[in-house]
Amino acid sequence: MKKFILLIAVLLFANVNVNVSVNKTDISEGNEVIFTITAEGKNVKMPDIAQIGPYQVQGSAKSENVTIINGKMNTQISRSYIFYPLKNITIPSFKVIVDGKTFYTKPIKITVHKLEKTNDKNYDLTLSLDKNESFLGEGKILTIKFSQNIDANPQSIQIQRPALQDFLINQISSKTFIKNNYKITKYKFLIIPQKSGIFEIGPILANIGILQKENPFDDPFFSAAFIRYKRIVSNEVKLKVKPIPQNSIWGDFNITLSADKKKALANTPVHITLKISGCGDFYDMKNFKLNIKNATIYEKKPILKTKILNNILCGVYQKEFTVLSPKDINLSPVSLLEFNRKLKEVKSNPLYIKIENSMINLPKTENFTHPVKIKTKIVYKTNYILILIAFVLGVLITLLLSLSLYKIKFPKKDIYEQIKKADNKELFQLLLPFAGNKKIDEILKKLEANIYKGEKNKIDKKEIIEIIKSL
Repeated sequence: MKKFILLIAVLLFANVNVNVSVNKTDISEGNEVIFTITAEGKNVKMPDIAQIGPYQVQGSAKSENVTIINGKMNTQISRSYIFYPLKNITIPSFKVIVDGKTFYTKPIKITVHKLEKTNDKNYDLTLSLDKNESFLGEGKILTIKFSQNIDANPQSIQIQRPALQDFLINQISSKTFIKNNYKITKYKFLIIPQKSGIFEIGPILANIGILQKENPFDDPFFSAAFIRYKRIVSNEVKLKVKPIPQNSIWGDFNITLSADKKKALANTPVHITLKISGCGDFYDMKNFKLNIKNATIYEKKPILKTKILNNILCGVYQKEFTVLSPKDINLSPVSLLEFNRKLKEVKSNPLYIKIENSMINLPKTENFTHPVKIKTKIVYKTNYILILIAFVLGVLITLLLSLSLYKIKFPKKDIYEQIKKADNKELFQLLLPFAGNKKIDEILKKLEANIYKGEKNKIDKKEIIEIIKSL
């Protein structure tokens, strides 16, 4: 019985072929490994591989061949994956499904040899750090120095960029000069660690294209040339990154709060700006919020502008808010914890804005800046006045009864006509008293974006009138 089962297994593997291969099993650090899976059958399902061990797959390729033998169609599929291991690794087993059956590839061991710095009389590649210790978020200067003998005449020079997964990288400068018969180029980078620990940077490679000439017949007519590439390896540098206190950010900052006005009408827009300036790890800055009770707050995305001054990342973080409040705005200072070898809480100024009673229902006047004083005068012509009042009341009562029969609520004076004629700013003011209604709030957001962000959201005034009628 066991022999029968073994025979079936052998037959199954004979009908279905799943193989794995690599271009090299013994490589130098930084070289690529091309890992290929090949399967053959009528229906082949390959694995999706994005990472091999701790290394991301940098590229993939797929090929497919279809053969028909004696009327039977068979498909052979190959899929290759490229990755760059830095240490010894075993490529794990992967699942391949062929014609409904599951197969597993064989693991493959890859040996990675550490690169040694190249000692060459014509070319040199060197890495250096301004300091070998840093705090989390504190930038350090990494310099790549490439030297070549001025008598050397390379056709091309390709210098590898350092692979720094846990750092933010900003190139500061590049400078070329001649010294002691060598042409020297220095590239400076500001690297900002985003993780604590001990990091090995490099080695990196430079590929030098050198023109080689061949003349098999010792005759200029038959001369030929081709480019041969020479690899130059740099040294390795280590950086120790120390942690900083929790919820803090590396740097030296200043915070301010400002508003476009000191007084405002109830539920009218007040624009508040939060500004953080200074030097430090701006890329780790949190997204700040405002806490104002009973207010509607619209916020824009923060704007970050940075530049490198004296080899330090400096800049400005700015975030704008639009606040609609029925009451006085009394904003407490905004704060953050900064760390610059000492922990310090940095606070903004407080902000107070006086909110006056809403003036939406007052008569509309041009350039209205002061409350309207209405003087009243009593005239004792009672007979005519009483007749006129009675007539007006009769008309109003008739109109109200007529509107109630059609189940239409009596609108505010001329508001529908005002909505039809209003531009974005006027419409925003007209709708503010209705804030709190979900549909009206959505329209207010669109109007806010049109007015203050320059967007062109379409506003349906007929829809607005229908919403107000239903309130």
